Order: sequence, then structure tokens, then C-alpha cells
Amino acid sequence: MKKTTKIRLLTFSLAAVLLLWGAWQDSRLSLQANQTQLEYVYRRALGDLTDYVSGMGSTLEKARYAGTASMQSAVSAQLLEQSGGAKAAMATLPFSQEKTDRISRFLSQVGDYSLALSRKAFSGSPPDERDLQGLDALEEYAGKLTTALTDIQSRLAAEKADIVQTVHLLNNITEIDRLASLDDDFDAVAEEFSQFPTLLYDGPFSDHIDRRDPMYLKKLEPISQDQAASIAAAFLDCPEDSLQFAGEGGGRLPVYSFSTEDSMVNITAQGGLPAYYKKSGAVSQSRLTNAQARNAAKEFLSQLGFSQMAESYFIKNDNLFTINFHSTCQTRDSQEVFCYPDLVKLTIELDQGGMVEMDAAGFLMNAHARSLDPPKISQEEAGARLSPLLRAESTRLAVIPTPGLEEILCWELFCTAAGGTEVLSYINAYTGMEEQLYLLQKDEHGTLVV
Repeated sequence: MKKTTKIRLLTFSLAAVLLLWGAWQDSRLSLQANQTQLEYVYRRALGDLTDYVSGMGSTLEKARYAGTASMQSAVSAQLLEQSGGAKAAMATLPFSQEKTDRISRFLSQVGDYSLALSRKAFSGSPPDERDLQGLDALEEYAGKLTTALTDIQSRLAAEKADIVQTVHLLNNITEIDRLASLDDDFDAVAEEFSQFPTLLYDGPFSDHIDRRDPMYLKKLEPISQDQAASIAAAFLDCPEDSLQFAGEGGGRLPVYSFSTEDSMVNITAQGGLPAYYKKSGAVSQSRLTNAQARNAAKEFLSQLGFSQMAESYFIKNDNLFTINFHSTCQTRDSQEVFCYPDLVKLTIELDQGGMVEMDAAGFLMNAHARSLDPPKISQEEAGARLSPLLRAESTRLAVIPTPGLEEILCWELFCTAAGGTEVLSYINAYTGMEEQLYLLQKDEHGTLVV
């Protein structure tokens, strides 16, 4: 090999080595920059989480001393902001969801509990002893969480550890023992939060929702699987030996599930009532009118044994007509009341008019004999609480569910606004407080409530 060729090869080899080294160095520096940026994000999120939780503790203390509805509302708004910020910060950090579920739920309860007290204050009722005890419990646990978060930050600073390391450790089970410096602190706090007292209040995170039993089934006797199979066969109009047992389930509404080639039905383990039905298969055409479909739904409803039911809204899609029915009751002075919690939903196929789906869970969970005092707020007084931009077109009494599954008797006012916008306003029939406000969106497919 010529000397010049050797020199050329050596030169090219050195250049290639230099290029590879440069690429590696660039990649290493880029990785370090990304890790530094991620570490900054994690440290900032941990700092934000600590600040939000610490602030919640102070604000919860203020909530005890809020003497007016406006001040309670301001405190509630602050707590909602702090709890939302804390949950967002926690979601950024690389902690396993399993270890932080209880804490995240606590953060949600803080804002929701304060909001419930705010609504109570606006209705003219000051916090009672149980309300104050709830605030004390929330404040106590906010303090415990603040202490834990502060300890984690101090430990990271003292040990000169970086949070980015945690991501690697979480993905390498063989090094799980080394997580003690960070994750075990949250284990201890999560265990502490397992002792958090039950809160009973009117809000979407209230503990009593999970403990509620089906009210309509309370006095009915349990049935066996064989009894449920007989009921299912009669419901589906098929031989019992053609049924397949699909198991038990239903959570707070225990059911036996059975299926055939094209249908399934859930029968309640208490009382043996159909809770849900579904028939599979597409519907190729639509021949029935809305009125015919509505009449077919009413006939099926009667066959299912549901009495004193009134229809509300419907939706039509894919040759299917779905309509909601709700029970009715009366106040003690015999005024008719529409009961929204007692929902039965039926879907009718628009070719032959057969029932293809039925969901009675709302009715079975909520229907019961109600004893309703007459309204303290008259229909005219309720109308006076409306926005001046709304005009009431019709009014009726209705029981509506709150987010915490309590019930409120309200005046339901169907209203119109300038431009034709349709609005439903619900005015508390005892306090005059506006409880809910919905917009109605109507087209040829039905009505959506938003």
C-alpha cells in the first residue's frame, strides 16, 4: 500500500472518530440539558405542591371564621384554586398513582367541602358543629401533608439528590430499595390518609355516595341465581336452557347477568327486577315517527311495571329513539312533583318499534316514598329570582339530585332569552336559591341539556 494511501486512510479514520465523538458529545450534552430541564420541572412542581397545600391549611383556618356568605364564597374560591393547583402539581411529579390516590382525593374534598359550606351560607344557614369539625379535620391533614412535603424537599437538598433519578428508579424494580429517600415518605402519608374521617356533605366527592344502597329494593327479598334465570328467560321470552350465565356484578346494585346470542339482561339479586337490557344488531331503516316511538316506549314501560312515570327529553340517532322517563309524586298539599332522580331510559328501534335497550338503574337506586313539605317560595316569587334576561314560559315543581345525591324540591322554570335561547332554571322551593341552570339545545335529533 502506498504511503499516500495510508495517510489518506488514517486521516479519514481520525475524521470519522472525531465526527462520532462530536455526535456522542452533542447527544450527551443534549441529554444532560433535557435532564436538567426535567429536574427543574419536577422541583418546581414539588415546590408548587408544597406551597398550595400549605396555603390550603391557612385558608381552611380562615373558613372557620368567615361570618358572611360573601366571605365564605371568597374563601371557597381560594380553596378551589389551591386544591386544583395542588392536584395539577402532583400530576406532574413521577409518583405512582397508587401511592397518591388518597391524597388526590383529599385535595378534591377540600375545595368541594368548602363549596358546600358556601352554598349553605347563601341559603341562610350558618355552619353547625359538624361543619366545623369537618374543617378541623381537613386543616389537620393539610398540615400533615405540608410537613411531609417539606421534609421531602429538605432531604433532597441535604442528600444532593435529583428528582430525575426517581424516574429511572421507578422503572428498575431491582433498585426499588433506593426509593426510600423519596417515595416511602409518600407511602407513610398515604397510610396516614387511610385514617381520614368520613365526610358527609353535599358534594360530588362526598363519601356517602359510595355507601348508598338501592332505595327502591330495600324491602325486597334476595333471590337465587336459579330464580334470576327464570325471570331473565321470561323477560327475554326464551327457553331458560338457552341462557348463558355471565356472572354477578353491579357494585352497589348487585345483579345476576344472563345473555343469549343477541341479548343480555341484568336481574337484581334483591327483588329480581330487570335493571338493564341490551339487544345487539344494527337497525337499517327508520319508519316510525317520533310520536309512534314515544307510544311504543310508554307501552313497554307499562309492561315492565313502572307506574306514575312522565316523559322528559329524547334523542334520536342511528335509527334509534332514546327517551327518558321519570317518576312523579305529590307534596303534602297534593301538588304534583316531577322526580328527576328516578330515571328509566328506554331505546326503541325505529324500524319495527321494538325495545333494544332499557336502563332502570336510576329508578332502582333512587325511587322511594317521598314526604315533601309544600313550597315556601311561590311560583311567582321563584320567577322573580330569574335573571332579567330570561322570561319564564312554564313552571312546575321538580325534585332534582344534587352532586352528592341528596334531593332538593325546586321550581323548574322553562325560560327563553333574547334570540330564542332556551334555558332551564331551578329555584329552591324553600330558600329561593337558584340551584341549577341549564341550556337546552334542540334540533331534529332531540334535546341536549348542557
